[in-house]
Amino acid sequence: MQGAEQRPRLAVMVVSNFVDGDSRVQKTARSVAEAGWDVVLLGRARGNTREEYTIGDARVIRVPLRMTAQTYRKDNPPRGVAGRLGYRSGEQARMRVDARRALRADLEVERRLAALGDDDLAAKLRLTGLTAADRARGYWIEARRRLYERSAAKAKKPGGRTRLAVGLGRDGGAWLTQPQLVDFDTAFAPVIAELKPDLLHAHDFDTVGLVVRAGLKLRGTGHPVKIVYDAHEYIAGWERPGDPAFRPAMAAQERKYIRLADGVITVSDAIADLLAADHGLEVRPTVVCNAPTVAELASGDDADTVPDVRAAAGLGPDVPLMVYAGMTAPERSLETAVAALPSLPDVHLAMVTARNPYVDALERQARDLGVADRLHILPYVKPHQVVGHLAAGSVGVVTSLHSPNYELSLPSKYYEYLNARLPLVVSDLRTVGAFTREQGIGEVFPAGDSEAFAAGVRAVLADRDKYVKPYDGDLLARNTWEAQVPELLGLYERLAG
Repeated sequence: MQGAEQRPRLAVMVVSNFVDGDSRVQKTARSVAEAGWDVVLLGRARGNTREEYTIGDARVIRVPLRMTAQTYRKDNPPRGVAGRLGYRSGEQARMRVDARRALRADLEVERRLAALGDDDLAAKLRLTGLTAADRARGYWIEARRRLYERSAAKAKKPGGRTRLAVGLGRDGGAWLTQPQLVDFDTAFAPVIAELKPDLLHAHDFDTVGLVVRAGLKLRGTGHPVKIVYDAHEYIAGWERPGDPAFRPAMAAQERKYIRLADGVITVSDAIADLLAADHGLEVRPTVVCNAPTVAELASGDDADTVPDVRAAAGLGPDVPLMVYAGMTAPERSLETAVAALPSLPDVHLAMVTARNPYVDALERQARDLGVADRLHILPYVKPHQVVGHLAAGSVGVVTSLHSPNYELSLPSKYYEYLNARLPLVVSDLRTVGAFTREQGIGEVFPAGDSEAFAAGVRAVLADRDKYVKPYDGDLLARNTWEAQVPELLGLYERLAG
């Protein structure tokens, strides 16, 4: 009995991604493990075999995702009444069309054989019947194919059947329109049941459902377990391009399960207030900002193997250099910064990011403007090296356009800029703009306005010391991961104790 009492409490954290690219998830697991918990972090394996390794004192288990539901739903979209007269899948429609093509080729053979029979009335009647049957079959196949395609297209449109399904019940459409939820449950639920944790931590809205269900199932067997939901985003203000059903389906998941969690965590005060109001939470969510760790600020043991951003771009110490780090997409509006380069002679822009079609478009824009030699696309460095990598820059930039989610929190890159002691030029997003003005660490411009952006950059470069001076106070100490950990562990102890 004494041994059982001394067993470290087990926290199982669940995330739907591959773990290795998610710094918040890794930092959370590491910090909770350092506090004395036994921590297992569950994520997706990249292949078909289970993988295990450690992050600090935390264990990582990556399990294969079979994607059975996703594969099925791709060819079997939800169907309305008319859609049920159509083919049930794209595969079936293709098979019917191909089969008719083969039959029509065979019908041509029948015509040739009938022609050899001259006045054989029976053969001619038989050929007439086969031709009529083929024509009718063609109309029927084409009609069913069109009904299937119409049903599939409707499933993807706002206001279509998928959106209607989301409104039925508490989250009825989520399973139909987001089949990955089924696959996540299939992959992770058996591992959770096997581990029997004392606390379950759901990272983000796409795992909250499976974690709550797994927790309730464990309680049903007599095993006590606490449940934490960690909202990394404000899903009600988030969109996924190409999938209009995503936001309403995931918002319905959050709405259904959040009140069954024993504790809620999120990334900013603004999102905490919205979640409390949206869902009628009795306790305001705990705020744990996604700031870098002190270890990241020290740049890690292998920092000397990675050149700073200026050296990586091949620039000397006196060249004015704007830096951007992180994912790139149209809503980040980096074309605003590129468009400003002609108005900023001698100023360079370095983007530490992954290549994608949007980055290619930015390079074409730079060529058209005659500034291609001042745009530098640089590869990612390791998470703990980012701050040291960026510190050689002159200005950190945030150019994002207005959207509900972007308005509500400081992005990871912002914390990295802070800890790299960079003066900033940022778009007038609610939280980012207000924080920048309050701290006096940069200039704010109207989102999407390249001329105003250029003016902000000129102002910062003209008196850089003015914008760097606030970093001499306690600003940095308040914006590290270590400053967030007491809130995280405080919630864990309240629930466990």
